[in-house]
Amino acid sequence: MEMKMQIIVTFLTLALLMWVGEATAQSTYSVSVSQDISLPMLTEDEIKPILDSASKMLQKDAADNGDNDVACNVTFSLKAPVRTFGSVAASTKITNEQQRDAAHRENSNVAGVDFHVKVVEEIMFCRQGLDGPFNGCSFPGEFKSIIVVHPKKLINPIDVTAKFPVHLLWAHEFGHLTGLGHRHSSSALMTSCTVAQVASAPRVQVNKDECRCLRGGPGFCPLPPALKCQ
Repeated sequence: MEMKMQIIVTFLTLALLMWVGEATAQSTYSVSVSQDISLPMLTEDEIKPILDSASKMLQKDAADNGDNDVACNVTFSLKAPVRTFGSVAASTKITNEQQRDAAHRENSNVAGVDFHVKVVEEIMFCRQGLDGPFNGCSFPGEFKSIIVVHPKKLINPIDVTAKFPVHLLWAHEFGHLTGLGHRHSSSALMTSCTVAQVASAPRVQVNKDECRCLRGGPGFCPLPPALKCQ
């Protein structure tokens, strides 16, 4: 009996250590950024704070973890330099599937990069069944690429005088790239409505299942059907 108890205690201890390791394990993702050449040029000094803010927002204070909100140890780092695509005369708007996929393919062959960010002026089409305009698009995930509207073109619909939370947008779209869908919550990173409303929340929520996908990386989880804002 004593031997059985020791085996059980050992098993439970190993299980606890594995759970702690999973919860605290860090995933670091290298990111390339490309933008349409006709738009105001983004600098590394402008992009790095976006990625740093997204990382800190996800990592947050683990001491405040709850059942539906955990600190998720994910870090984004810029793989320089910032690249361009297109031409000054070309359209900078995504209006159909072909333009969307063409933007996804731009500069997606950069070596040593986990995923790519493509910056455009306007996104009117992302996924069948959803109506635009959109601030970002990560569908389909096969490109390991997200398309986002240029920070200077974004307007905060909650308060037009306030700055748009670009770091939330980029992290939200990365969430889709890992396979996460929307959920109906005004304080969740994966909110079904605009991420601008989440910016005022005292703590942006990521639950355990979402964190598992975020740490797993692009394509780690199966993308659910599209969910419209409520």
